[in-house]
Amino acid sequence: MAMPPTPAGTALPDGRVPVLLSAHAEDLIGADAAAIAGYLRRRTAMTDVSRVAATLLRTRRVRRHRTLIRAADIDELTDALQAVAAGCEHPLATHADRNDTGRVAFVFPGQGSQWPSMGVQAYAELPCYAAEVDRCAAAFAAAGHASPLDYLMADAGACTNDFSQVQIQGAQFVHGVALARVWQSVGVNPDLTVGHSLGEIGAAYISGTVTLADAVAIVHARATLLDRLTGPYRVAVLGVGPDRAQAEIDVTPGWLELSVVNSASSVAVSGDTDAVAAVVGRLTADGVFAREIEMWFPAHTTKLDPLRSDLESLLPTGRFDEGVIPFIGSATARSVEAGTDFAEYWYTNLRSTVRFDEAIRSAAQAGVGTFIEMSAHPALLFAIGDTLDGLGAGDALVLGTGRRDEPLVDRLAANLGAVAIADPEYRWPDLLPGNPALLPDFPFAPMQARHHWATPDPLPPIPGLKVLSETWEQQPARSGEVRSATVLDLGDASELAAALRRRLPPADAEDADLLIVLAPSSDQLDAAAAGNELADRVDGGLLRYADEAGPRIRDIWLVTVGGEQVRDGEPGPLPAQAALAAMHRSIGWEHPDHEFGHLDLPSWQPDAATAALAVDALSGAPAELAVRDTADGPILLRRSMIAPATADRPTSRRYTRSAPSGSTGLDEVVITGGSGSVGTQFLRHVAARGARRIVLLGRTPIDVPRIDGVEVLTPRCDITDPAALTSVAAEYGGGGATLLIHAAGAARIADHRDLTGADIEATMAAKVTGLANIARIWPLRTDARIIVCSSVSGLWGGAGHAAYAAANRLADVLTAQLRAEGRQATAVRWGLWPGRGIIGTSEIARVQRSGLLPMDADRAIETVLRDIADDPMVFTADTERLHRFLGAPDQAPATASAVDYVDVDVDVDVEPSVAGLDAAGVLRVALTAVLKLPDEITPDPAASLLDLGVDSLLALDLRKKLKNAAGANVPLAAILGGATVAEVIEHMQRTTEGTPQ
Repeated sequence: MAMPPTPAGTALPDGRVPVLLSAHAEDLIGADAAAIAGYLRRRTAMTDVSRVAATLLRTRRVRRHRTLIRAADIDELTDALQAVAAGCEHPLATHADRNDTGRVAFVFPGQGSQWPSMGVQAYAELPCYAAEVDRCAAAFAAAGHASPLDYLMADAGACTNDFSQVQIQGAQFVHGVALARVWQSVGVNPDLTVGHSLGEIGAAYISGTVTLADAVAIVHARATLLDRLTGPYRVAVLGVGPDRAQAEIDVTPGWLELSVVNSASSVAVSGDTDAVAAVVGRLTADGVFAREIEMWFPAHTTKLDPLRSDLESLLPTGRFDEGVIPFIGSATARSVEAGTDFAEYWYTNLRSTVRFDEAIRSAAQAGVGTFIEMSAHPALLFAIGDTLDGLGAGDALVLGTGRRDEPLVDRLAANLGAVAIADPEYRWPDLLPGNPALLPDFPFAPMQARHHWATPDPLPPIPGLKVLSETWEQQPARSGEVRSATVLDLGDASELAAALRRRLPPADAEDADLLIVLAPSSDQLDAAAAGNELADRVDGGLLRYADEAGPRIRDIWLVTVGGEQVRDGEPGPLPAQAALAAMHRSIGWEHPDHEFGHLDLPSWQPDAATAALAVDALSGAPAELAVRDTADGPILLRRSMIAPATADRPTSRRYTRSAPSGSTGLDEVVITGGSGSVGTQFLRHVAARGARRIVLLGRTPIDVPRIDGVEVLTPRCDITDPAALTSVAAEYGGGGATLLIHAAGAARIADHRDLTGADIEATMAAKVTGLANIARIWPLRTDARIIVCSSVSGLWGGAGHAAYAAANRLADVLTAQLRAEGRQATAVRWGLWPGRGIIGTSEIARVQRSGLLPMDADRAIETVLRDIADDPMVFTADTERLHRFLGAPDQAPATASAVDYVDVDVDVDVEPSVAGLDAAGVLRVALTAVLKLPDEITPDPAASLLDLGVDSLLALDLRKKLKNAAGANVPLAAILGGATVAEVIEHMQRTTEGTPQ
């Protein structure tokens, strides 16, 4: 089912014209409003608001700070402009400074907020609404069912009890989907839908997973069954949580059940009339919100148990289709899959307790940041906000469509304005009627005054570009006690597990402070196949090991075999082992109260010396380590970073791999991911460098850029499809590429607990499978270079990056395999590119908080077009912040040890001695170092660490310092939860005296 197009020249629903002001600074909005108001006062003959709107849209860029004014005439516009200029609120003005609204969800409520005649105004004033209502009414008539128009368009004063459930529920279904069509008609389309009870039918229809005919049949079946159940029952909404509701049910005489959980503080109960009245009266007397709603049947209760066969006989035979967008139902709280049987699902929908709270949680986890309720009056906004607040997503945009006490078109236009203005990419010109002429002598956009004359003070330096390569350095054997550990075998490494356990002291899971996780074995050399294998294991619970760690566990190690290529002459990394290690590093960032390390071994059957060295390493501080055999016995090595080798400057560091140098010719260039941000940057650069012919490959159509002297071809091609790629290569491959740039990729940024095998496969498809295909199928000249765009995430990891890190690590491995075949292939582990790419604005901001900064694209590309012998890491950083994030080398940080040392041009301070100091003294020294306080400052014991200036990044640094200095494991949640200096000292005293947390 295709989404309806947005018609051009459609004004706002209330007939007003949208006038958009925007500026790069908030205070400039008022200045702009004052200038435009003055302009209009001087031109009394100007009466067309659309000309003002068109002039602003065509002559101004949409900037970060935005104000929308809805105006029907010049007087309304001038009045609102004057209010904005004065810094006052105005009912027709809406403000926003968001740059990422997230995905959009249309939310369809169940019964409770409906009333007869609720569609009269919308039908009369909104043509798009009327058209959808007529279409639905015709479908009800064709099926021989009662018309929903009887209730929807009833005369004023009609009573709900005068109608059947088929009429009432049909009207609510029709009203919801017709409102959705109105939102779509003005350019707001959903990325997914969420349904609540009856609302699931509308959500399924708008998502395209059921047809209109099936939706009508489901409404009729559901309502017919409930009509038979209508009796001495009532439903009440209670402002309490599920536990309190159950307690009230337990002490209330008569039949009463919990039927709906909307949020942690909003539920509904169904039961006998007297029982419902009793619980409502009791809670109201206690000052708790409680209200009966207009429902006389016991849906979502045990009263439905004997009626399953009756419902199935009424339902249409069928299954859910593959929708245009996902549909999340409150029956299961997850996206409904294509092929799901109607009978099973719609019985569950009517019988099971509605878990709307879990459905909203699933939507938020899917990236939804804007929730719009499709109803005549809001019924679920509080519940949505309550659930999002509990998830720490309280900044999401949550709004309705209408209100019972307001004209629908006014409320709808205001809410549309709130959604549209929050989206910097919204297509405002589509809302302007006709083609208004621009206004002459219109005020320029205001600018802040800046002094640009040179001064004696030096200008701040431009952040530099770092180019580093991976190496492994031998480490001395650790001296110290072997720790109490639990060994968890994720596969079939029984010999390795036994060898480690023989050298570890006996320990119960409750007492161990170290968890050693053995990776499942896999000898699969095909990187794409290894990725699919890993996806299957993720669905089987592969990544749950950290969540099930014992109460005293502080450090979590992953042990792989053959997951790293440590020395020249070794085989390349085994793909699955390397990818799982990358995922482990990312999971570590999601467990800030544990330290994560990785040890790579040479064999699943270690000899006694190798096993002993492994246990010794695992008992130390977590890091990125490897054990390798030599003629003199096993040795321990640690990953670190150095400047890379180049064709004219070979490296002098041992164990650094080299790649063959070769042509940098730009005669025939092929770029995958040609429509993406990185591919576009490469296109512009190689064209400027003299490329003769450039082929851009992408799954979506690419606008052909016009570049003088360069032939640019843009065939549409899915590089994960070998047949499609073979066909395109035959037509466009020419004499063979001289430079292949693989910039295709996708990212699923999500907590490891929320990842599915499908997420893994989707993230790896273009990055890994696409690389394997194009390297095999596309004609390449013998001296052609292959540049693979990978990411530092593969080596460093990141919160939410488990799938993305694994995909990039597999791309690294595949690149090494291509080199082993004699190809001139380089994997570039990029940092942060400028602009928006495959990660969203919020994730970019989070990455920047870690210290990575956007690179200068031209400088970065120019660097890697040289013959760099290794697989480099190329990034720009706030050096001190990145150093804190990854940890100083002498601290041996946990997850940060994915790179033991990043050469970020900052001095590493020597940790001051804490010998002889008590807990208060250790904390004072640590705070002084983290916050760069003078030594003589003593923090106030009553001050919270947040008030002292400890942010999320400094909290990580402080926690590591306290652990290294005193062995105190202070939870990150305590530091960021407002703990005072005195409370942290008390916690340190408890934990260092052996008392468990």
